[in-house]
Order: sequence, then structure tokens, then C-alpha cells
Amino acid sequence: MKHTAVPADLPQRATPPLEQVYREHADLVWRLLRHLGVADAHRDDVFHEVFLVVHRRLADHDGRSALTTWLFGITRNVVLHHRRSQARHLRRLTVAPEPTRGPGPEEHIARLEAHALVDRFLKILPDDQRVAFALAEIEGLRAPEIAEHLGINLNTLYSRLSALRRRFAEFIAAARDPRTGARDGSP
Repeated sequence: MKHTAVPADLPQRATPPLEQVYREHADLVWRLLRHLGVADAHRDDVFHEVFLVVHRRLADHDGRSALTTWLFGITRNVVLHHRRSQARHLRRLTVAPEPTRGPGPEEHIARLEAHALVDRFLKILPDDQRVAFALAEIEGLRAPEIAEHLGINLNTLYSRLSALRRRFAEFIAAARDPRTGARDGSP
């Protein structure tokens, strides 16, 4: 920005102190912020920012324009800066994934207990049944894939999985039934 000297024939006006500018023009700046569309939630911060700029630049006001015109220019520029900052902030929020609520302590403990229960069930199974159950129920593989992987007849696998599911249901029921007294879930 090019500053030119004020012609000698124009009288130099003394710049008022910041306190006087604030007292006389704070209402104007507040109204300008509202007219320029600054949200209520941000208006206090933007208002203070305007007067921080006024404080830094008050000595630069040369009197060629009315103080109200000069304040309007500062206010408009601070509002534009605020809008750009808000837009950047909103863009960052839309890029960032929405935070997800992680499991609480109770959920974490329940999950650990469930894993331990499944592990105990798997330990009591013969190897071929353990693998079939784990691939179907834990890994989610489809029966034809499992039968091919294990090299067994598909109908045999279906029969084996059905029996294993019944056995697992009984295992869980026994583990949760306090009357059985079985801690390891075995009936």
C-alpha cells in the first residue's frame, strides 16, 4: 500500500487516543459487525480483534478520511479474515472423520470375557472341529470354501457345523448358569 504525504495546505488532525476512539465508536463497530453478518457467538471475539487492530494502527490514521470510515475499513477487513478462518475451520472439520465412541470399560471387559469363553470352547474341541468352527463362526468363511480348504465333503461340513453350533450353545448356557457351578463352561 502506497502512502502519500498529506498536502501542506490541508490541516493535520490530531489522532484521538484509543480510549476516546473506543468510547465514541464502540457502538458503531458493534452494529457494523451485526450488519456484516458476524454470528452472535463470534461477535465478541471479532469486536475485540477490531480494537486490537485499531490499537496497533491508530498512529497510522492520517486524517485524510473520517475516523468512522477508517474504522469501517478495519472492521470489514477483520470480518473478512474471520470468515476465511471460519471457512478453513469448517473444511478441516468436514475432512476429519467424525469421532466414534469407543467401548466403555464394561464393554471392554465383556468383550474380553467373551473372547476367553470362545477360547475355552475351542480348546476342548478336536483339531478338525476347532478349525471348521473358527473358519465358519469367527472368520466368516462360507461353507463351500471351508469344505474345499479342509478337503471334506460339503454335506459332512454342514452336519459338523450344525453339531458344533449346538454344542457351543450348550457350552455358553452352562457357563452362564450359576447353578451348574461349572467355571470353564463344560457341562
